[in-house]
Amino acid sequence: MYNYRDIKQVHLEPTQKCQARCPMCDRNENGGVDNKYLTNADLSLRDIQLMFPVDFVQQLENLYMCGNHGDPMMAPEAFEIMQWLRNTNPKIRLAMNTNGGARPTGWWAKLAEVVDHVTFSVDGLEDTNHLYRQGVSWNNVENNMAAFCDAGGHAKWEFLVFKHNEHQLEEAEFWAKSLGIAEFSVKKSGRYISSATLTKKDSHQAHDRKDNDTQLLEPPTMERFKNKADKEFDDIVKDFGGMYNYLQACKIDCKAIKKKEIYISAEGYTFPCCWTAGQMYKWWQKPGEAQIWKHIDKHNINAKGTSIEEIVNTFFNSIEEAWGRGPDRLKVCALKCNSRFDPFAAQWK
Repeated sequence: MYNYRDIKQVHLEPTQKCQARCPMCDRNENGGVDNKYLTNADLSLRDIQLMFPVDFVQQLENLYMCGNHGDPMMAPEAFEIMQWLRNTNPKIRLAMNTNGGARPTGWWAKLAEVVDHVTFSVDGLEDTNHLYRQGVSWNNVENNMAAFCDAGGHAKWEFLVFKHNEHQLEEAEFWAKSLGIAEFSVKKSGRYISSATLTKKDSHQAHDRKDNDTQLLEPPTMERFKNKADKEFDDIVKDFGGMYNYLQACKIDCKAIKKKEIYISAEGYTFPCCWTAGQMYKWWQKPGEAQIWKHIDKHNINAKGTSIEEIVNTFFNSIEEAWGRGPDRLKVCALKCNSRFDPFAAQWK
């Protein structure tokens, strides 16, 4: 796919832990009980120093903390990891995605001195943010965003639009400016198209810890806030007779190759991207059943024990070899990196 020395960007998941229970996240069952296949792993500063040789850090242009399951702020040594990366490579661009609802304000003020950018995922105001970001304290979000900005941090507010919060966008953007948030972004969810069943749905029922129904999550009613891939899905089904047929026929144009990026999970597993990594632990599917496991089982992909260079030269090549037509073609690669259907990118268009 690419050489170890070509890598310029790392997507790092420092923890599988999160205080939120977002109903469309794989770390729980629709906002209810936790995904039983997760270990709540954390990466320590020592782990990062063992996995990332100094010369590797110095070749990087970007590193951002996000993840498939955890919120970076919940990693015990998230700040210390960012500080070490900054000291090791003063030119690297460091960023984080978070719900902003944990840690004291002083932690956020310190973080502002080290990172280049933080994206706060806040989906509404005091009366609506918790409808999707279940378990997130509004007071914490408000205070932590203010502390980060007051300390000189560059912040972005990313607002995921639903029917229940679309009327608050203007007010939220005004409030973001008053806090000193540099960017306000409207995010149009692409998660009403199931990557598991390759079908569309009109809504998503959220649950609490006792499996009781909470909020019915519905797409926005205003056309300008809808994900454009929704219509493209219908056109593809019409043209090819089904999404599966299209995914067998389409060209795979790998985003990780273009970005020269790798993804490292909270357990140390190393993948080209978060989408291939995300196939490991679906709450509705036992580990070992997804296609990606055929490749994982053939290689040592944990960077705590195997060098990133070796993983890139073996496991990554195995993934690329599975891009041909036929039943063994990696569906996740065709779904996420085709030229016509991209609900992820369409979230910001």
